[in-house]
Amino acid sequence: SYAILDDFVAKGGNFIDTANCYSWWWGDSEDYGDESENLLGEWMSLRNNRKDIFLATKFGGRLVDPKKVRDKNGEILWDKVPSNYEGSSAETIRNAIEGSLKRLKTDYIDLYYVHVDDRAVDFEETLSALNNLVKEGKVKHIACSNIRAWRISQAKEISKQSGYPMFKAVQQEYSYIRPSIGADRGITLHVDDDLMDYIKSNKDMTLVAYSPLLKGIYTSEEKRKNYYGWDFFDNGESIERVKVIEKMSNEMGISGNQLVLAWILQLKPEIVPILGFSSIEQYKENIDALDIKLTDEQMKILNKGKLL
Repeated sequence: SYAILDDFVAKGGNFIDTANCYSWWWGDSEDYGDESENLLGEWMSLRNNRKDIFLATKFGGRLVDPKKVRDKNGEILWDKVPSNYEGSSAETIRNAIEGSLKRLKTDYIDLYYVHVDDRAVDFEETLSALNNLVKEGKVKHIACSNIRAWRISQAKEISKQSGYPMFKAVQQEYSYIRPSIGADRGITLHVDDDLMDYIKSNKDMTLVAYSPLLKGIYTSEEKRKNYYGWDFFDNGESIERVKVIEKMSNEMGISGNQLVLAWILQLKPEIVPILGFSSIEQYKENIDALDIKLTDEQMKILNKGKLL
């Protein structure tokens, strides 16, 4: 991890995204998911580079009691996970920020996300608590994730009326293929037409795309078949779009993953893709996409999503 982070910074990178629950699902019944924030805090402390990093983290998706979401064999009971989230009450937010600041070894967060939409807590309470953190200097900007466009609009009106800071970014799943209409994926929300229209109409809102490569499925059919979420995307449009990626990437001599990232990086309005990887080789594949420039004709074909 240190080798990747060092290389990322050396190449000019400075935006790092994490959460106070990453990645509890890789652990056991005792794990809340402190590892990511702890590692980043140690790395920034060792490198003495906190001031050079634009640091984002999230609250709301941390588990209240990890034991309650696993069976006797330690297997995750996914249907029990949503009801175990910490949520976004004022008390939770206060405890969450102090925990993140401690693990990250810093006294402020540049971008603080509401990780999941907690409908049980009034937005006024959540936004008021976040406003207090901004006033105290513990948070610079606020954002949201896994949320519908109408809820963002609702939050914006509350912030306007109360003089609170507004959400500056929304982090949502976004990739070249889209899930089938009506697919129920729990809290995981893929960018839909409503959200994209909202972003295009509100210049003060930035889309941050998580899982842009959907576990690297654009590299091979085997990857797609082994992807646990493929059933949600297995539709006619997706199959056609995968063909476009395969044909164009082969012609260009690059990987399908790199082509998808290059496409996202050239879209308007600008989208910030979150790079996710589990090896240095995958990281290098991702980061090299920055050097790929697509022509207007290639963008036209990719946007259409069909072979001409």
